[in-house]
Amino acid sequence: MIFVRQSVGFLFAGLLLFFLISPFVQTQTALKNAAFSVRWQWLVTSFGIFLLYRSLYTFPFATLLSSITQKHVPFRNALTLFHLANITRYLPGRIWGVVRILSLSQRFGLNKTAVGSSLTLHVGIEMALGGLIGLSLLFSPKMRKGALGILEKFSGHTLLLTLGVVGIFAGLLFCLPKLAHYARAFLKTLVPLLKNARLWVNVLAGHSLLWLCQGLAFFLFVRSLVPVQWTDAGVLTASYAFAWIVGFLSFLTPGGLGIREGLLGMFLANYMSHSQATLVALIARLWMLSAEIVLAGVAFCIRKQNALLPTCFKDKL
Repeated sequence: MIFVRQSVGFLFAGLLLFFLISPFVQTQTALKNAAFSVRWQWLVTSFGIFLLYRSLYTFPFATLLSSITQKHVPFRNALTLFHLANITRYLPGRIWGVVRILSLSQRFGLNKTAVGSSLTLHVGIEMALGGLIGLSLLFSPKMRKGALGILEKFSGHTLLLTLGVVGIFAGLLFCLPKLAHYARAFLKTLVPLLKNARLWVNVLAGHSLLWLCQGLAFFLFVRSLVPVQWTDAGVLTASYAFAWIVGFLSFLTPGGLGIREGLLGMFLANYMSHSQATLVALIARLWMLSAEIVLAGVAFCIRKQNALLPTCFKDKL
């Protein structure tokens, strides 16, 4: 049994590596002429800020989970649970990250329905704020044309697929008793939360600060490779948010791989050559993934440490 689990783990790692490397292989010809000098102080600073953002990302999730379960869920537990599962979202398909986090939830003494409801609200709020930030590109003369062109392509090629997937999922909610049970449970958990104004203020404020932190980190990352102006920080943050939303809504690639980088490259081409923009967008993926791997390692160490503690100490964490 242990051999089978190890084999599956190696298989998943191989698939993950393939999907991460393939964008570089496909664009290697276009990247031969891309060159720039690295400003290491900005690169290290941007990575530190992004690492802070990914660390605090689970704070609104922990807040929602505590409110739904009516008991305090330690931030340490929420961080460990989320980052142990997060790395699996790069596997083919859009469900592995969710499946993993739900499968791990019971090990932390958490109800699957409560975790699923909290995660849905958490990601939904993040998408809504990111969408508002991304749409601000329409007010930028430099970016408006590109953003409108992407919206036209997205509405023509992806909207139908999105509606079809949503329709199938909605149909499954009514046809499959187990899914219908989870849907009703989600609505039951949502109704009491609507009356808690303080909760929504805290969660919205937390997500707003997270987007601000994420946007600053991305701007400093670009600035570490290309001498962009500080006045461009808002537009580059909006470009990142726009690409993130479209990549998230794509059902075709794991973690938005390829789509997000393509959009970022198109937006960044307004500030540098096309080959440089493509390379910066691809390196940005490795930059983000490095932080996620670090936090996955931290989460694994925390989980390993907790497994060695006596039960009385685990209850206090």
